[in-house]
Amino acid sequence: MPAQARSVVVHKFGGAALADAGAIAGVVRLLALDRTGTRRVVAASALMGVTDTLVQIAATAATGDLDSALAGARELCARHQGVATDLLLDSPAIAEGIDASFEALETLLESVAGSRELTPRMRDDILARGERLSAAILAAALERAGIPSTVADAQEFLFTDGRAGNAAPDLARTDASARAALEPLLDRGLLVVVPGFIGIGCDGEVVTLGRGGTDLTATVLARALAADEVTLWKDVPGCMTADPRLVPDARVVPLLDAREASELAYYGAKVLHPRTLVPLQQGTILRIRPFANPESAGTTIVPGRPAGGSPVRALSAILKQALVTVQGNGMIGVPGVAARTFGALAATGVSVSMISQASSEHSICFTVPETEAARAVAALREAFVEEIKRREIDDIELMTGLATIAVVGSGMVHTPGIAARIFNAVAGAEANVVAIAQGASERIISFVVDGGQVPAALKAVHSAFHLHKVGGGKVGRRAQGTDIILLGVGRVGRELVNQITALARDGRALVRIVGLIDRASWVFDARGLSQRRLGSIMLHKQKGGALGDMRGGQWGTAREAVDAMGAHSLMRPVLIDVASGDTGPALVTAISHDMDLVLANKVPLAGDIFSARAILQDARARGRRVLHEATVGAGLPVIDTLQQLMASGDRVHSVEGCPSGTMGYLFSEMARGRSFSDAVRNAMELGYTEPDPRDDLCGLDVARKGLILGRL
Repeated sequence: MPAQARSVVVHKFGGAALADAGAIAGVVRLLALDRTGTRRVVAASALMGVTDTLVQIAATAATGDLDSALAGARELCARHQGVATDLLLDSPAIAEGIDASFEALETLLESVAGSRELTPRMRDDILARGERLSAAILAAALERAGIPSTVADAQEFLFTDGRAGNAAPDLARTDASARAALEPLLDRGLLVVVPGFIGIGCDGEVVTLGRGGTDLTATVLARALAADEVTLWKDVPGCMTADPRLVPDARVVPLLDAREASELAYYGAKVLHPRTLVPLQQGTILRIRPFANPESAGTTIVPGRPAGGSPVRALSAILKQALVTVQGNGMIGVPGVAARTFGALAATGVSVSMISQASSEHSICFTVPETEAARAVAALREAFVEEIKRREIDDIELMTGLATIAVVGSGMVHTPGIAARIFNAVAGAEANVVAIAQGASERIISFVVDGGQVPAALKAVHSAFHLHKVGGGKVGRRAQGTDIILLGVGRVGRELVNQITALARDGRALVRIVGLIDRASWVFDARGLSQRRLGSIMLHKQKGGALGDMRGGQWGTAREAVDAMGAHSLMRPVLIDVASGDTGPALVTAISHDMDLVLANKVPLAGDIFSARAILQDARARGRRVLHEATVGAGLPVIDTLQQLMASGDRVHSVEGCPSGTMGYLFSEMARGRSFSDAVRNAMELGYTEPDPRDDLCGLDVARKGLILGRL
């Protein structure tokens, strides 16, 4: 295929993006930003709420209440005329087209009200005008903005199987017909607007593709035109790691493969129409982006599995499910039981969302929507009436008020530990698992819980895999490893870096340094800073440079640095504070990101008592540890010893010892005849003093140690 033929992009705008004149003007501005010359097709939904209103109008007419139905239709007509007027669309063709559409609607409503019958074909005819009118208005608005545009009616080329209300596209026929209809328009430099949601039936009549079908229209057109990409502009930021209404800290999944997206769509993620991904061909990228924030990348869906990434991508849930169980000793070793079970359900039109069967063949259980549960049980009792009489099969069991949770990720394939972490988390949330299913593909694990336990179970699994953090979804292969963020890169900090890298190099500790923070900047790499990079950073700092000047360095406060690093999924993160100032805000932020703290810096614990207590109380509340032996006693276990004595019931009346190693060194040096200034200079060079030696000389450092001990 020629390269030019592939330079097509398809955009889809939903009802929220086409809510009113202001929203449509925003769509026009967004499309006007693209000056690349790429050939473009837009699939347009009806204006927001129009399809629901048309459904209600049709239902009202079917009751025989023609006056109310006509009143609703006239209000809808006035709304469309008002939008066109607000957009300054002075073309008579637009106003005439709107009037003609609603005149035809009134004729249809009179027929429905007269017969009090609303056939599926008539219903589709009524609903189709919403997308057709919005497409006409959008194309006219684009023309007025200087973007050459035209409308191409999907009823002319998007062939389907003819099922009214939920038609399936005939992809083979549509490929040829859509190319024949659209490519000449694109070759003329026109932006082509296509009404979404509709297609052509077997007899040439208009049919609809089902609710949310404009997404499907977009991908069908992308397939026919071999488009490079499809962008679905939505009123959400993208595909989320979980439903944010149930998991408040859910975040956007930046990258999914088509199989992952398909599973999420099936299991209740409402961002995608379940059939949207079917037409996509190899090489076409699907993007889901928020129209309210066009700069956001949203979610990108690629045909094949992307390299790297995390095993678990996202969670989804189907609520209001019922579990049906067919069981009995007469099923063991008897062929055809499963076929009869699902054949009976198919004959009744019941959709099954999850299946689980014991290896003993003693039982089969599956979930269905609660609204279809009674029909499913009745169909099965009829199918197995003789087996139930002979007690070869027990009576069909039914449990309602359930939900199915799905854990999705292509990287789960051959990755051990996924199921263990899922069900440990669910158990920790005190949610009971009723049934479990996992296919041989290993891309999804689904399980059934009580509907009331869904929020707790979702939150627990979401947290267990760190899906709320950048890079979350991994299984802890470095279960004993630790990621270190170092706050302070002075003399002590640089020496600590040398010791940690030596331990890691020799294999004596599974630690890695992921972040370094100085006074006003930081560097960070969630994969760990390499020894080579750490070496160059240490040389740069020794020369007095700032981390912000390094490759990948960023400027900001210590609190901002910790907050940015804490947004990533790290392995047992520990913040080590070897700075010399008040780092309290950064420590509180670290605790909020579930980091443990190790302190050599005395200031946060020896400052304002309320701030110091807040750090320790926050840590206890979140189950984090605060270790600060290095603040007192030159690293000897003074604090731990005192804490253990007090924990056993002892009271500390006094503490004796040398309160300042620095002062002891200075007095010893001066006793040998060295001048005070030389002794201080030598103590600084050896690293004995605080970064500011005046803290030692004026007794401030001693006072801080006393406060830390006194507050134990």
